[in-house]
Amino acid sequence: MKIFNFFKTKSESLSDNQAENDIEKIDQKPEKKFAVEIKPDSDFEYVHVEEDGSVRELTREERGYLMEEFAPTDGARPYIKFSYKSKTPDDKLWGFLPRKKVPKNIEIENIKMDKETWRRNWILMIKDLTNLEYQKRTWLDSNNTNPYYSFIEFMCSYFDDLDLSEGYQKHIESELVTKAEYETISDWHKLLSEYESPNNDDYDNRAVLNDKNWLKIIDLGKKSLKSLKSNLDKFERSLLI
Repeated sequence: MKIFNFFKTKSESLSDNQAENDIEKIDQKPEKKFAVEIKPDSDFEYVHVEEDGSVRELTREERGYLMEEFAPTDGARPYIKFSYKSKTPDDKLWGFLPRKKVPKNIEIENIKMDKETWRRNWILMIKDLTNLEYQKRTWLDSNNTNPYYSFIEFMCSYFDDLDLSEGYQKHIESELVTKAEYETISDWHKLLSEYESPNNDDYDNRAVLNDKNWLKIIDLGKKSLKSLKSNLDKFERSLLI
């Protein structure tokens, strides 16, 4: 598997020695300030205008949403602004906007996640990656038009969108993740990072779901998630229901 950014460094960042170093460095007094900033595909046709007028790149889920097929009368269709200054019927500025219509004096910002948002996405992504039935239902749905529901997108959402291509060290240092939390999922994370799809075909969702090595990762992931749950607060545990 070579399409994910994290695979460029996985053999270096997730070696046994690195895993030990991750834990050994925890006791040092690191800087606590850390913001996760993700630079997504800047070639995508659309961006998002926030209510304050700022413009940002889209998350992987938002890009998938815009690529879905909707009937003209479907109320779930995304709202696409005609121009930067266009507003919704309730006089709101926010909405999706074609990239080419962003005023030249406005910078398109990368995606930034605060601690609460990052942890929510982190927990939900681990949940999705350890739920075989959910994967079968979404990855193999012949009527699905959202590219997010696939092996490739799930892996990229975890490693790239959560900035885990180089492991957990800086996330522990910044207190996004605790040492105890990391230890409960470290073995699963390592197996996941080393996984190679059958015949190196990352687009064959069915082959992945039938692969004994993938099933092994799922099994370990379920056990790891159960152990992780005891380290989470009440709200975070509710995400796993």
